[in-house]
Amino acid sequence: MKLKDPEKVELIFAATLRLVRDNNLTALNMAAIGKEAKLGMGTIYGYFKSKDELINSLFKKLKGKNLDRIYAGLSPDAPFKVNMKKLVDNYIDNRVRYFSEHYFVEQCANSHFLDEEARAINQNSYTRLFELLNRGKNELLVKDIDNALLAAHMVGSANELVNICIAAHRPLTRDFLDQAFLLCWDAIKR
Repeated sequence: MKLKDPEKVELIFAATLRLVRDNNLTALNMAAIGKEAKLGMGTIYGYFKSKDELINSLFKKLKGKNLDRIYAGLSPDAPFKVNMKKLVDNYIDNRVRYFSEHYFVEQCANSHFLDEEARAINQNSYTRLFELLNRGKNELLVKDIDNALLAAHMVGSANELVNICIAAHRPLTRDFLDQAFLLCWDAIKR
């Protein structure tokens, strides 16, 4: 059995991200991926048996990388508010820097393409945020309301902020990130 060339896998993944960013997930097909990656169909199908397999493989990879970047630098020893600020900064920065990745993940999250493992990864992606919010509640710093509501407000607000910045070609400044956190904090604090 021939080993997969990691460079070709990355070409396929990069082509997939560009196509989904430009045309959405529903328009994605293997022929377009091959053309965009400048690889033959035999090569594409040699690496991924189907579009579903490709989508799931890329989704799992990106979801893990994004979560690692979003939670980077958080410490259980740091004060709650310091961790929450770091999380919000990381999330916004990561979403701007890796916009195509986030767009792909969002397109996939509620699609019929995801297998059980990918769905479980997606479902569990809020675990660390919920743990952090529970810590804030235990320290009487965060409103005692459902974590799903708090997360939806925080993530939805951050996503819209990023969409506006990208559409307006507005760079993220420290002042802008601080203001974004202030709005988030005012929304969740007790």
